[in-house]
Amino acid sequence: MNKFLFFFLSIFFFYTRAQAQQVIVAITVADSLGSPLPNSSITIAKSKQYYVTDSSGRVSFPLAIGNHSISISHTGFYKKTFRINSNTDTSFVINLTVNVNALQAVTVTSTNRFVGANKMSTQIIDVATLKKLPVVFGEVDPLKAIALLPGVKNGGDASSGIYVRGGGPDQNLVLLDGTPIYNPNHLLGFFSIFNGDAVKDIEVIKGGIPAEYGGRLSSVINVETRTTRKDSIRYTGGVGLISSRLGIEGPIVKNKVGFMLNVRRTYADALARLAAPQEVGSNGYFFYDINAKVDWQLNNNNNLALLIYHGQDDFLFVNERFGRRREFNTYYGNTVIGLRWQQRITSRLQQTTNVTYNRFNLDSRFGFSSLQFLFSSGIRDYSVQTNFNYRVSNQLQLKWGGQYLRHRFTPGAGGVTTGLQDFKSQLQNQFANEWAAYASAAYDIGARWNISAGLRYSIFEQVGPTTLQQFDAEGNALGASVTYGRGQSIAQYQNPEPRLNLLYRIDSKSSIKASYTKTAQYLHLATTSSATFPSDLWVPSSNKVQPSIAHQFAIGYFTNWNDNTYEFSVEAYYKSMDNQIEIKPGAQLILNQNLEGEMIFGSGKAYGVELFVQKKKGRLTGWLGYTLSRTERTFAALNNGQPFPFRYDRTHDVSLVANYKINRKWDANFVFVYGTGNALTLPNGRFVYMTGVNVADQQPIFTNINRFDAINSFRMPAYHRADISFTYTRKPNSNKRFKSSWNFGIYNLYNRANPFFIYVDVDQDQQKVQGKKVYLFPITPSATWNFSF
Repeated sequence: MNKFLFFFLSIFFFYTRAQAQQVIVAITVADSLGSPLPNSSITIAKSKQYYVTDSSGRVSFPLAIGNHSISISHTGFYKKTFRINSNTDTSFVINLTVNVNALQAVTVTSTNRFVGANKMSTQIIDVATLKKLPVVFGEVDPLKAIALLPGVKNGGDASSGIYVRGGGPDQNLVLLDGTPIYNPNHLLGFFSIFNGDAVKDIEVIKGGIPAEYGGRLSSVINVETRTTRKDSIRYTGGVGLISSRLGIEGPIVKNKVGFMLNVRRTYADALARLAAPQEVGSNGYFFYDINAKVDWQLNNNNNLALLIYHGQDDFLFVNERFGRRREFNTYYGNTVIGLRWQQRITSRLQQTTNVTYNRFNLDSRFGFSSLQFLFSSGIRDYSVQTNFNYRVSNQLQLKWGGQYLRHRFTPGAGGVTTGLQDFKSQLQNQFANEWAAYASAAYDIGARWNISAGLRYSIFEQVGPTTLQQFDAEGNALGASVTYGRGQSIAQYQNPEPRLNLLYRIDSKSSIKASYTKTAQYLHLATTSSATFPSDLWVPSSNKVQPSIAHQFAIGYFTNWNDNTYEFSVEAYYKSMDNQIEIKPGAQLILNQNLEGEMIFGSGKAYGVELFVQKKKGRLTGWLGYTLSRTERTFAALNNGQPFPFRYDRTHDVSLVANYKINRKWDANFVFVYGTGNALTLPNGRFVYMTGVNVADQQPIFTNINRFDAINSFRMPAYHRADISFTYTRKPNSNKRFKSSWNFGIYNLYNRANPFFIYVDVDQDQQKVQGKKVYLFPITPSATWNFSF
């Protein structure tokens, strides 16, 4: 650690004198209404340096004293070029004008970030692209959209579970404006919790993860909400087949404080009640979510943003027959509160501080009117994180910061109520503290090389107060327990997590990049299912459960041509994973005091090649992604200790996205996906033998025992699907405030029967065991009306 600090201090003092020949220029890029434009490209003609604005549309950089020509561009806006005479530190705002005839409709990432920046395995999809993609029921879904990128997979039609480069759904750090989200799903995975009207863009980092991120093994999925308007009131909304949205934004204090409020709700419950027979009773499912945000521009150097999110799913089944009422009610959801402070301390130094609270909870109630069974579980976090960014010189940039998280786990509370008396049972709450500090440096070595090296040091400690029941090796309670006081240490882990990125610029249009990343994960998802259902439980690392560790290596080639119209990349990666967790078959998770005893531990590895080609300009735009990969797990207690394919191992994965500008009013959008079928375990035979005789009718009693081969030795049929949509804008160039558009889509255009799951049954006619397929989502039309004024 001393050598590490000495390295950064030496670089700092070495460049102090060089700063005297440079000034710092700070630029904020915004549209004509003052809304920031993140990911705008800034190019310095003389030095051929380029920069990208941050989430607030800001960027600062050193510039040699003298005259310079600066060009600023952003997708969908006219490019602006101007000259400055730099002799002192300066800052200013540049407003870009919308190019209403711009045809760059589908854009994943900016050119400078793609080729010239020392950042690989990273892609960004903006909200304009999200809203053009065909989706089931017409509901915009950012998580479904990123599954169209190479190296990213979802669990299927009915899952928002994301699997990145061989990792599990719990191994992605999903952030909403910097706040972790534990369950990003609505409707058990059919939709994500992110409202497209509130989202600005979504960034996916699959490898070369910067040192400021940690806590998950596989990826960072960073969802940023839009900056609020501060000039005038604006309303937005949409009406679809199963849901509607409404939003309002505008100034609280003009040009200083702005707000945004977006609400969304499905009405599937109302449709279900209309369709259900009278004797069934009240049935229905709905979800809703609320996004609220307040931006306060304190001055030119300070900005505060308050984010509040709350969403909930509610499923209700009530049956009233013969005077008896049966009820099943489950509701679950997320609550997020985040405060972000962005400060420009000097023209060279900026800091960002996030203070956040997030909670995920699940509650279930089922039974009869006179007898109710209750269950609840959840997780709650409090955190603070501060990041500093210091531009030492034109060649050197330093970043450092720290983070603290306080975790509270509610593994389960249950009860029974009869109306006269209540019986309750609750597992002990668990607590943990998580700290991290990091530092990194990015340095240009000449005109071609850039090296970015960083170190994240994380500490995790499980603490009291709690009482832990003791169990023997077979899982039997010993009758003894250990009590820990408040703050008393139960288990502690520490991990250095080095990060390294290398960039070699072949020329102005092509580069080679390589990265190494070590990540540690201290929270684990205990599940027996293949998707993140709300009954899954998050558990901390402990004396029995060690943190998961991953090492990933990646190398890639990146290029663009024809005036940045086309981009192409190929990346190869290898990832090893230690302390992976599986749940024993048939394990009971609910109210299990020995949940850790149901876990088995092993390792995994994933490797593959990803191809990506994108067309960014012209009437036809879009991208093609292809992944060739292999993912496997090894557990001593499973499959005789032999490696077996991960459930979501897909040898081939293809995605094609196309947008065609028919004319000023009509856009056509097309998506095609193909993937090798998921791996699964099925019996390859069944034994039937007589275990006795029924005394009443003297008939034999038979028992069936399935015979299994290797784990995940079977494959689902290949998954493939085509979707199409058309967007009609009645008056795209109108100066009137009220604007509207229609989106018409068809999901699963050629009605492909993609199996959701397979179960085993006996064909009585042929007297043999057969797999039976269950399908979801045949050809599904959708229509959505969107408006703003």
